[in-house]
Amino acid sequence: MSKRTLDLLPIVMPQSILALLMLFQGQWMAATVSCMGIVSYVWMSMTQGQLHRSRSPDGPSRLGTGGGAGDSTDDGTDYRTNDVRMNSRIHAQAPAFAGDSAGGRDASKACVPADSVVEELFLRRTSGLSVSCDGVTRQDVSHARLWQAIVRSWLQSQATLGPESDESVTLGMRDDGESFKVSLPLQGPHAMIAGTTGSGKSAMLQCWCLAMAMHMPPERLNLVLLDFKGGAGLHALEKLPHTVGCVSDLHLRHAERALRGLEDELRRREALVARWRLTDVMELANPPARMVVVIDEANALCQQIPDAMTRLSRLASLGRSLAINLIVCSQNPVSQLSGDIKANMAVRICLRVQDTLQSLEMIGLPDASHISPKSPGVGIFADGGSVTTFRSAHVDDRRLLMDSVNAAAAFCKASTPSPLFTAPLPITCDLGSSSDGILDAQDGRFPAVARRTMDGHGTAPQVVIGLEDDGVRHGRCRLSVDGNIAIVGPPGKGKTTLLHNIRYVLSRIDGMACDMISADATSLPSCDRDHARVWLVDDADAMSDPSAMHPLHGRFMDAIRDPRTCVLFSLDSPHHFRLHEYCPTRIVFPTGDTSLDIMSGISAQTLRGFSPEDFAIVGRAVLLMSGIEHVIQCSTAYKY
Repeated sequence: MSKRTLDLLPIVMPQSILALLMLFQGQWMAATVSCMGIVSYVWMSMTQGQLHRSRSPDGPSRLGTGGGAGDSTDDGTDYRTNDVRMNSRIHAQAPAFAGDSAGGRDASKACVPADSVVEELFLRRTSGLSVSCDGVTRQDVSHARLWQAIVRSWLQSQATLGPESDESVTLGMRDDGESFKVSLPLQGPHAMIAGTTGSGKSAMLQCWCLAMAMHMPPERLNLVLLDFKGGAGLHALEKLPHTVGCVSDLHLRHAERALRGLEDELRRREALVARWRLTDVMELANPPARMVVVIDEANALCQQIPDAMTRLSRLASLGRSLAINLIVCSQNPVSQLSGDIKANMAVRICLRVQDTLQSLEMIGLPDASHISPKSPGVGIFADGGSVTTFRSAHVDDRRLLMDSVNAAAAFCKASTPSPLFTAPLPITCDLGSSSDGILDAQDGRFPAVARRTMDGHGTAPQVVIGLEDDGVRHGRCRLSVDGNIAIVGPPGKGKTTLLHNIRYVLSRIDGMACDMISADATSLPSCDRDHARVWLVDDADAMSDPSAMHPLHGRFMDAIRDPRTCVLFSLDSPHHFRLHEYCPTRIVFPTGDTSLDIMSGISAQTLRGFSPEDFAIVGRAVLLMSGIEHVIQCSTAYKY
């Protein structure tokens, strides 16, 4: 019994038994449909087997395995040459795939044609191919030569900017010895990679990302790397100038921020297209960089973030016109990815798989299940128009390639792209001398005489008090001292430190009168009409509580209502004070008590984003102002 017949039995036998049961039960129509399905499947498999045998006269032997040298046809063609090519492990010290030698074809001394210096250098540095192009030989290829070639490639790619730009990059070699190229914009826009453990998926992803980085500058290409393989695959590419975000499954909160960042970028590009009434974002005079989202082990992403597949499906359906491409890698994407995503995956690459059905679902052929385990990197590429067997290049000297790309970016003075997302807020924040900064909207320096914007004079000072997080990125938190500001939270959260740091900065402004008032004060400063006055009151619970009968309660409430005086005060509890009425800006340190935190102004959605550990972090608070609600980490550096 032939091997192909054995491959058909696991599928044909259950269907045949099911058809017989339907016949015994009298379900004639269902039995007829089942039989027709069996016949169609057998006919399709036998037809594909004939095509497969016509490409490989050696029969259905496993790809990448050789049955010995000397097999040839009557015309003298040595079909084992391809097998030698597929078997040769690609390393920086390995011989080339194919070449010429005395008396015939030798698979160890090939000269592979290259379209550019960068392609040649990339193939040599990744595959160890001894090739020459434009006068470059194996001996004179160096770091200097490599980054210069990358600069030349970047300049050439700028001339082809547009919706129909090729942007093809070399990934390895075909079984006929030619270089294997893939263009996501033209053949994709999205790619799906399947392969069992050890088939070479992560190595090929690294190769693909490096090839794109060497072909296009950071202004034209951004990489978003989601490595759900524990950071072992794509994390090494984080230092590329093209990388705008890299996250692993070791930090799920970071991964959720990455998905929100991708959604924000999608909406931003949609707004650009709608504003200029275009059909493709690349039609803009100054289009945004093409964004390639690379996901390694997408099944782990979907298991740990259940709604990730739904959120990525919108990215897949709208990505073509918005210059956003997906490369999704999984061991079994057929069953692990949703139908909405698979419907948009025109490029399919199948490395070695265990099941014939997986190969059939991916590329329409069973060939990928016959690839030898001893041949990692061998795969079959299908884009709906052609099927190509290839061998992916293997990056041995990754550090050299990355250093060369960074050197090329420094030479071209390429602008560093803004990160698409950042890590969550750190546990501590010590801004050091940066909390000395007083920022103005024009030149970053506060004028000599500062007045309240509430009065319509001058500009309110802004004090850097820590880091601010909007759920996707975090940056410096600038508190505008404009109006009364309440700082609410239990003891030990950093309220007093925050007040003293603000006083340290404000006291250095000319024309700004700043008074620090403690809870045991017996008098309050007077208001001065000629100077902007700021009161900083620590532990103002008794002073603001009318039932406490504090002797300074009246003066304190008068200052709260006076537009000439800005009062910054701290409270342990907001029960007795109308925060919404008197304090449009509030800094609330959450307690973990949901009812109390909501009473202070924190929304339930923001509270759900806090973990139990977050409630215990000193300095972790929520900034509420003008419809904005951001989590902040206050600086713990003492400036007084």
